Amino acid sequence: MAVLACTSGAALAQTSGTEIVVTASRTEQILTDVLPHTTVLGRDAIEQSQVLDLPTLLSREAGFQFTQTGGRGGQATAFLRGAASLQVLVLVDGVPVTKQDTTGAVSLEHIMLDQVDRIEIVRGNVSAIHGSGAVGGVIQVFTRQGQGQPTVYASAERGSQGTQRWHAGTHGSAGPLAYAVSVGRFRTDGINAANLSQTLNANPDADGYRNDSHALNLSYKLSPEHKLGLRSTHFKGRFDYDVPGSFSAPTDLHQGRTQLDSHTLYWAGRLGPLWSSRLNVTDAKERNDTDTLGGYSFTTQAVTRTRMVSWTHQWDLPTMVLSAGLDHQTQGIDMATDGVSGLSRERKAHALYGGVLYKLQSHNLQFNLRHDDVEGLSAKDSVYLGYGYDLNAQWKLIVSHATAFNIPPLGYLFDPYSGNPNLRPETANTQEAGVQWAQGPHRLRSTWFSTLTKDLLLYDMGSFQFNNVSRVKNRGLETSYSGRFHMTDLRASLSLQDPVNEATGQQLVRRAKTLASLSVSQSLGLLSLGGSVRYTSTRPDIEGKPGLPSNTLLDLTARYSLSRDWTLYGRVENATDSRYQTAYGYNQLPRTTTLGLSWKMKH
Repeated sequence: MAVLACTSGAALAQTSGTEIVVTASRTEQILTDVLPHTTVLGRDAIEQSQVLDLPTLLSREAGFQFTQTGGRGGQATAFLRGAASLQVLVLVDGVPVTKQDTTGAVSLEHIMLDQVDRIEIVRGNVSAIHGSGAVGGVIQVFTRQGQGQPTVYASAERGSQGTQRWHAGTHGSAGPLAYAVSVGRFRTDGINAANLSQTLNANPDADGYRNDSHALNLSYKLSPEHKLGLRSTHFKGRFDYDVPGSFSAPTDLHQGRTQLDSHTLYWAGRLGPLWSSRLNVTDAKERNDTDTLGGYSFTTQAVTRTRMVSWTHQWDLPTMVLSAGLDHQTQGIDMATDGVSGLSRERKAHALYGGVLYKLQSHNLQFNLRHDDVEGLSAKDSVYLGYGYDLNAQWKLIVSHATAFNIPPLGYLFDPYSGNPNLRPETANTQEAGVQWAQGPHRLRSTWFSTLTKDLLLYDMGSFQFNNVSRVKNRGLETSYSGRFHMTDLRASLSLQDPVNEATGQQLVRRAKTLASLSVSQSLGLLSLGGSVRYTSTRPDIEGKPGLPSNTLLDLTARYSLSRDWTLYGRVENATDSRYQTAYGYNQLPRTTTLGLSWKMKH
């Protein structure tokens, strides 16, 4: 179960050149003080990358990998430290993007970066902070914030495969009112997702993708100490896809739609000189529809509903910060095939949590404890204990121990065909030891980790239902770097891991043992040039399929300032036209080129 972020948008910017993050502890911290391995991608980094969607951007970060059945809009599965989507908690403005159906997937592929202000990635077990699903870590997406000087912006671009994209928006503040409004649209004819030499009866047509999105963020200061606000996000993806197999025909058409809507009302204020509080009320829904048109036509629908109330408190003391809160969720799912109801369930989930951040001279301590009580399942407690020691102003040593859990989605429990109401929550524990070097704009973090997960939730081909079938262990070393040399920005990562199923001794499917990336952006006056290289080692595919070979991908970007307000930009993705797959039988995008124009005016 997830919780809402407990900080205002103003805290998500850089303060006096020092980056502030909230996801690692649910309180504001300077990035270099954070004990869990955390990295941040701000709006500048997003614009430098020129990347369109969330999975592609995250694939450049330490420990992150994703598979996709086709090109843009194809269903993506995220892996963070070898943990799959079901074990990686994704939050958009504090609201979980967690499906309750039988897929175990998270709709990362439909979150377009036009609406995103920044992203915080916290690796490792942080269930004691954020609840269920945070076995591999937390990815929190913050949409554009209303603050600062009034600004209006717009951009438009065209590219390969008939790709078109535009977005526009405005943000700023006027007296007690702060606002941010943005809209975007993306279209592409796409590629043939199915590899015809590896699949049977796949439709050879191109699989297109369309996405419409908008975001709204309003806040009003009732007084210097109290603020009311509203956040609303909408992402709607429409996609064509292929389902090859003996029951398909080459003329079958498969179409799908995914719509994510979230609305949050909040109050934030101070109840005393040292005491701040925040109350959030959220209603969120994700709808997934598919249509198959052909010899055997049918439709499916699945709607996940989440209603949340979260009340958090923080006390700022001279050497420590205390935090506490409670959450209440109502989680629901409605699933149907051809209009016949297959599943309609709802459950309540409650949580109490608290934390301590202590800093005195060279010592840093973080302790979090959380109790979750989910209707129909046994209650779970989770803990995070981390300690950091500053060797000097630049070097820090860090150790931690954490436990985590992951509750089965309602579809895993009660689907009439594959559900198993006797499922137990997954449990995990992690030990970490790391070192950090930070000086000026440079930050280097290297972390050794060992995670053991028990009662893994998997679909059992023997019983044709979900079961707790195995234990998984992953040990590894992940390293991330970000910095700036004069006019050159650098980001780099290297992840070495060994994710294995202890019951079989086999490497977990589609998880690579080695991941590496390097991104460079060089400013040359009015011109800026960039490049990104990503490497993924060999990994096994699902049982009965050949393994996936290693691949190296190169992306190139350029930006040129035509004037103070206008910028011409372009990019080449997969510049070497590498033929690669993240799932056997499905093609990935070939070389693609894009040219665009952006405009930004400050008042």
